[in-house]
Amino acid sequence: MRKRTILTAAGMVLLLATACSNNQPAFDPSDTTVVSVKGKPYNIPKGAHPSPYVDDNVIEFYQKIGLKECRKGDITWEEDTAKEEMGVAIGKGDKSIYAKLAKQGRIGCASPISK
Repeated sequence: MRKRTILTAAGMVLLLATACSNNQPAFDPSDTTVVSVKGKPYNIPKGAHPSPYVDDNVIEFYQKIGLKECRKGDITWEEDTAKEEMGVAIGKGDKSIYAKLAKQGRIGCASPISK
C-alpha cells in the first residue's frame, strides 16, 4: 500500500510538471493582431512588439538579412523572447543573431494597413 501511494504521488508530480512545461503555445508569426504606431494601424504577430525606432537604414539592414518584404515606411517587430536574445548576443558582439531570428520568423516588418 505504501509503495502504491509513493508511486501515485510520483506520477502526479511528473504529470503536473509535464503539463506545466507544455502549456505555452508556440510563437506563430501568422497569428496577428492590430497595433497602432504613430496613429497608423499595423498587423504584427501576437507575442511581438513593434520596435521603438525604425528608419531607412534599419529597413535596408532587415532586407540584407533576408527579410526582402520590408519596405520604406514599414515598422519592424520582434517576438518578446527574441528581443531578450538580441540584447544578450549584441552584448557579446554577435550580430549574426538578426539573420538567425529572421530565418526563424521571430523578427520582421509590417506595412501600414490600408483603409
